[in-house]
Amino acid sequence: MLLFNGIDANYAPLMMGLGFSWRTERGEPIGDLYRYLAEKGINCARVRLWVGEEGSSRFHYATSVMEMAREANMDVYLVIFLSEGWADLYKQPAPKAWETLSIERKTEVVKVYTADVIKRIVHMGFRPVLYQVGNEIDYGICGIFASDKKRRKNVNWLKRRIWRYEAEVLRSAFESIKSVVPDASLAIHLGKWWDHTLFTSFLSAMEEFNVDYDVLCISFYPTGLGVGFEVLDKVKEAADSLGKALIIAEYAYPSGPMKGQFWFMNKQVPGYPMTLEGQAKWIRDFISYCRELGVRGIFYWSPELYLPRMRRKDDPGPPEMPLGFGWEPMALFDGSGKAKPAINSLNPR
Repeated sequence: MLLFNGIDANYAPLMMGLGFSWRTERGEPIGDLYRYLAEKGINCARVRLWVGEEGSSRFHYATSVMEMAREANMDVYLVIFLSEGWADLYKQPAPKAWETLSIERKTEVVKVYTADVIKRIVHMGFRPVLYQVGNEIDYGICGIFASDKKRRKNVNWLKRRIWRYEAEVLRSAFESIKSVVPDASLAIHLGKWWDHTLFTSFLSAMEEFNVDYDVLCISFYPTGLGVGFEVLDKVKEAADSLGKALIIAEYAYPSGPMKGQFWFMNKQVPGYPMTLEGQAKWIRDFISYCRELGVRGIFYWSPELYLPRMRRKDDPGPPEMPLGFGWEPMALFDGSGKAKPAINSLNPR
């Protein structure tokens, strides 16, 4: 059952503040992007939270995204990054004030920080349906990171030097969440699920180190690999074998060639050309496949970010959250802000 048909549209407040806007497929102005997406079948918003009070994706910004979702009658899925900025498969920086802390001290700080932000969020009347700690944490979390590319190919080394300490951080954060919201649904998120050895070894290690969670999340960008939907079957089997629900935390498909930072996402999936029509068909079929497979939820990443690739000095976004890295082909709005045909694929009949 596809419970959550969601989006990760965290650029919206920043873009609105800079004067950007969106239009319907008929060219009419969209007054409230989240309400518009709700009308298209979206029922949940994935919200990223970076450490800190002010600035992009930090506490006040993140809660403004939650408020946009609440006003559109969407549920909230909260991602607690445990970093002051981007953290993903190939980087997991700790907040500067935490960088030199021992593992023991870091887990204590994480515990206090997590409890504090969850208490504040709950006090504001928000009740996320899912709490994810970390983002694409295959190689580490919160400064505990396998930066040596050669060594991180060795899963035994990863288990000894990274995952055992990563598990302490996860347990600490999850315990804090549960202390505030006893019935909270907890999630971990992996990015390199196609590396079977890495994927299964990580999951086994988390089981061995007693990391208790409810949902396994993955990122799925098929044109990075040129793969069809069927590759998700083994991921679902792995989740089922552990008694976990499966959520696709991030997904997207391009309507044209990718350039810039994500130039490598250009491997067309057979049957789905990278065109406006191909994008619309892929999304429609993907949602149907996930429903049949029993995926719990899916979240389209940055459908709102329609800016084309541009030079850094011309980028209107702040240094920590630039806008012009070339996501427009993946967006569900064209370069002028007008909705693409794929917008109507979000809720296939």
